[in-house]
Amino acid sequence: MNSKEVTVAIASIPNTGKSTLFNALTGSHQAVGNWPGVSVEKKSGQFPLNGYSITLIDLPGAYSLNAISIEEKVVRDFLLNTPPDALINIVDARNLYRSLGLTLQLGQIGIPMVVAVNMMDEARRLGLKIDTHALSEHLGAPVVPIVARTGEGLQELKNELREIIENPGKLRPPNISCPVAVEEAIISLSRKLEKIRHDPRLSDVFLAGRLLENSDFLPNLEGTDQKVDEIARQAQAMRNQLEKSLRENLPTVCARCRFNAARGLVREATSEAVVGPDELTRKIDNLMLNKYLGLPLFLIIMLLLFQGIYAIGTPLQDIISDGFTWVQQALNHWATLRHWPPLLTSFLADGLIQGVGVVVAFFPLIALFFIFMSLVEDSGYMARAAFLLDRLMHVLGLDGKAFINILLGYGCNVPAVMGTRILSSQHNRLITMLLIPFTLCSARLQVFVFLTSILFTAAVAPWIVFSLYVTSFIMVILVGLLLKFTHFAGKPEPFIMEIPPYRLPTVQTVALRAWQEMKDFLNRASTLIVLGVIFVWILTHLPPGVDPA
Repeated sequence: MNSKEVTVAIASIPNTGKSTLFNALTGSHQAVGNWPGVSVEKKSGQFPLNGYSITLIDLPGAYSLNAISIEEKVVRDFLLNTPPDALINIVDARNLYRSLGLTLQLGQIGIPMVVAVNMMDEARRLGLKIDTHALSEHLGAPVVPIVARTGEGLQELKNELREIIENPGKLRPPNISCPVAVEEAIISLSRKLEKIRHDPRLSDVFLAGRLLENSDFLPNLEGTDQKVDEIARQAQAMRNQLEKSLRENLPTVCARCRFNAARGLVREATSEAVVGPDELTRKIDNLMLNKYLGLPLFLIIMLLLFQGIYAIGTPLQDIISDGFTWVQQALNHWATLRHWPPLLTSFLADGLIQGVGVVVAFFPLIALFFIFMSLVEDSGYMARAAFLLDRLMHVLGLDGKAFINILLGYGCNVPAVMGTRILSSQHNRLITMLLIPFTLCSARLQVFVFLTSILFTAAVAPWIVFSLYVTSFIMVILVGLLLKFTHFAGKPEPFIMEIPPYRLPTVQTVALRAWQEMKDFLNRASTLIVLGVIFVWILTHLPPGVDPA
């Protein structure tokens, strides 16, 4: 008997443990790509659920469906144009208010939803009590307390997910109080939308609200162009009239309504006791974010991180290279005994096997980079590093996280470019990828050291190499400024910096991330590198009998 296929999307604001929950549910059954038209990572995975085959879509982190950033536009377009069968929304138990604005929007869409209150262990440690029953009553959706990092509550979450898939009619949208004029306009628009066919999973009231807030965006509505255009014009007219009477921007009014509702929910569902600050986090931050010690400590940590990557990775690369060298020699010996044509033997040994060896030799650096970066990011230090360096990188129109990738480029450009996937926006990723090739990586350094030793005296050569480093750093700044002022990659997006508490990364999360990145490198880069090595072999060996020198 085949399992029924169901699509479920997992959505939340950033830093709520979304990726940890996704990894816990799907394990290694994941696929990574990009959303159509943008370089925003798309991650999907599968897991079985009592007769259902669940395809879980990990949506980018978004603060709202108003689509200010590219990530938020991806979330909005996916939910409205290709709605999933169900939603899992994650909220942070330590700060419900910050999370519930998006939750209230998601709850109004009409798609069955279960809310997972994550990091309950940290909430308990702080003495914070959350009434999930009261929260469920107000949201009109089941609420499950979980700890995604340890797996606590995941079975209950799966049970509730199965329940809403089988009985979606039991759910109801949350009630958000808005000015009467706004509510009347939404009801009027929703009645007009009822006459135009659209996906039945989407609520007419929700679509009317989205259309009223942003008349430029129309979901995939089925009807004559004349009817659709007429509704859009009416929505724009209503919006203009409301903003004139309210004397305020309508999206601002609606956002305030949502967060007023969120504030009331927090008061209803959480203990009144004042939650004290995390003492451990505060003590560590007094040192790590110190005005004078913060940057030196960051540089020491980065130095240790990069030293660790290359101290462990380089010997592993040598072992792999030696292994492929042995395979080449064995193949040459075996081919000689079998009297194979020399050109065929050379192609297999010096072209194909060497090309595969070059690819595989990168694996230790790629894996170690993402293992170390996962440790830095999941522990909470990445956000603090970004905070320390944000003012410096702001000059180039980037945020502080980009500095880490540019710094890594001085070791090796390949993992540095791949590492741009951790950056917060398409603008940051594109600019950083364009700047990294201007860094003086270790491979180029070997060439420069060789050339300077030939062309200059021993007293002058070190200064030449040092000047190349300085020139490299200057070029990064100059090219960054050029790209910033020409708006080559568009304008920087709003960047909200959050400082999460320190956490202990889990082995499963770190290992899964490293494995996914290695698979991605193998799928994307390996073919190009192998073909490049083979192409070089062709250039140096064909036509036969010609001396490559």
